[in-house]
Amino acid sequence: VIGYAALFGTAHIVLILAFQVIPALLTNGLPFPWTGFGLERNSFWFNVIYGVLSPILAFLFVAVVALINILMLRKYLAKVQNRFGPLHNGPSGSLQTVYDALKLVSKEDYTPKMVEETIFTLAPVLVFVSAFVLMAVIPFAPGWVFANVEAGAVFIIAAGTLGSYGVLLAGWSMNNKFGLMGGMRAAAQLVSYEVPLSISLLSVCVYAGSMNLTQIVNAQSQIWFALPLFIPFVIYLIAGLAEIKMTPFDLPEAESELVAGFNTEYGGMRFGFFFVAEFAELYLLPAVLAIFFLGGWHMLPLPETLGIPINTFLGDRLHLLGYKELFVYGADGSIWRNAFYSFWFLVKGALGVYFYMWIRATLPRFRDDQLMELCWKGLIPLALIGLMLAAFSKLVPAIGTILSVLVG
Repeated sequence: VIGYAALFGTAHIVLILAFQVIPALLTNGLPFPWTGFGLERNSFWFNVIYGVLSPILAFLFVAVVALINILMLRKYLAKVQNRFGPLHNGPSGSLQTVYDALKLVSKEDYTPKMVEETIFTLAPVLVFVSAFVLMAVIPFAPGWVFANVEAGAVFIIAAGTLGSYGVLLAGWSMNNKFGLMGGMRAAAQLVSYEVPLSISLLSVCVYAGSMNLTQIVNAQSQIWFALPLFIPFVIYLIAGLAEIKMTPFDLPEAESELVAGFNTEYGGMRFGFFFVAEFAELYLLPAVLAIFFLGGWHMLPLPETLGIPINTFLGDRLHLLGYKELFVYGADGSIWRNAFYSFWFLVKGALGVYFYMWIRATLPRFRDDQLMELCWKGLIPLALIGLMLAAFSKLVPAIGTILSVLVG
C-alpha cells in the first residue's frame, strides 16, 4: 500500500506541476517573484517555454503510470496464482519496477544481423509515440489539458492507429518468421478492433453533441453516459482490451506459439519502448473510458448542488447543499479543487486498469478465428446499433431516459 501510494502520489504531483505550478511560476516570476520578471499567459515566450517543459512532464507522467501498472500487474497475478511476486526491493517490492527500468537503460543496444536497421530502430519509437500523444488531449480536471482540441475524439482515434503501423513494421523489419507472424497478427487485430472502438467513441460524440473532450465531460455532470449508452460502453471495454494486446487478445505476442511475437529480436531500451507503451496504454485507454462514459473528473453522477432540507434554529428551510460543498475545498479553477477532480479521474482510470488485469488473470487466449468472429460478427454490428440508439436518443430525449431507467 505504501509503494502504490508513493507512485500514485508522484503521478498526481506531476499533474499539479504541469498544470498549476509551472504556469504560475512563468506568469508570476521565475525564479524570484520580486524581480518583476513574469510572462503574460499565452504570450510567445510563455508558449515556447511551456511547450518545452510540458512534453517532459507528460513523459514523466507516462513513465510513472507505466511503473505503477507493471507493479500492479505483477502483484495481482501473483495474488491470483497464490505466490508472492515482487517482495524484496523497496516496501513490499514497490521499487522492483524502478530497478527493472534501470536495467533496461543500462543493457546493450544490440542490433541483430539481417534486419532492416532503420525501420527496426524507428518501429519501437512509433509505437511509443502512439501512446504518448494521447496525453496531449486528455483533460484531467477543468483546464488541466495540454491541448484542448475541438476534435479531440478524432485525435484519439487517429493516434491509436499509429501503434498498428509500428507493430507491423517491427515484425517485418526483424527478418524473423516469429516476428513477421506476430506483426501480421497484431495488424489484423488492431485494425479490426479499432472499428468498433471508434464507433463506440463516436456514439458518445453524437449523444453529447461535441467532439471536444472537455465538453463531453461537462455533459456528464448529472448522468454518466455509461447508463444511456450501455452498449457502446461494453463494446469499448472489450475493444480496448484488444487494443492493448492483453489476454485473451494477446495473440500478437503469444509466447507458447511465437516466442515473443513482434518484439522477439528486441532488447534493451528498444524493447523498453514497447514495454512502456503497452503499460502506458493500459492506463490511458481506461482514462479515455472515464472521459467518455464515467464522467471524467466528476466524482458522482449527481447534480453538484442538491436541495437538502435541514432543521435550524430559524425553522425548517431548504438548504442548497451538494457533494461539491461537502467534499471539495477551494474556488473553481483553484489548485485544491482541480487536485480533487484529478484525484477522482486517476482513481477511475486505476479501477479500469484493475478490471483489465482481472480479465487477463481469468480468461484463456482466444483462437485467431474466434478473435475475428467476435469483432466482425459481434462487436461491429452491436456498435452500429449503439450508434443508431445514440442518434435517436439525441433526437428524442425520452428514448435516452428510458434506456437509463432500463440499464439502471
